[in-house]
Amino acid sequence: MERPLIEYLQRRFGTQQMLRIVQRWHANFGLAEGQIARAGDRHQEYDDLVALLGEYARDRSEEIAAVARWLAFSCTGENHLWEDLGLPERPALTSLMQDCFPQLRALNCQNMRWKKFFYKQLCNRAQVFACQAPSCDQCSEFSLCFESSDPQGSSWEFPRALILRVQRDAPKLPS
Repeated sequence: MERPLIEYLQRRFGTQQMLRIVQRWHANFGLAEGQIARAGDRHQEYDDLVALLGEYARDRSEEIAAVARWLAFSCTGENHLWEDLGLPERPALTSLMQDCFPQLRALNCQNMRWKKFFYKQLCNRAQVFACQAPSCDQCSEFSLCFESSDPQGSSWEFPRALILRVQRDAPKLPS
């Protein structure tokens, strides 16, 4: 975990809670203590998520940038985002969003789950309106969000795949 992020978490949650968050986060992603998380195959939207969060950051500090990278990386986890972040409860994530990304927090006026909200924002930007978070098929609450349990259904594709399909199928204009 990055030093500016650890310092932020320590100020925000206190030393003991910060240590628990760091420990849970490392365990969630199979990282040894001190090991740097690297974006891999399941991180197709990492840069898009970092950019989205950066646009709504309360400031351009390295601390907030580190929080954005932590959030974006953690979006590829298999649980609810607050759990993958190692936070003690969902309200802690909402409070963190208010502190670091207040305008983005204000946009989530219906209190949508954060991971789903981020991906919806990415899809809306790409004008793709059938969208989902990257690990919904792993979630125990899948049926609460999707009518069909068939991950091959028409509304079941990753945002990047949808964008590519829309671009591929768009009519070509004469040059």
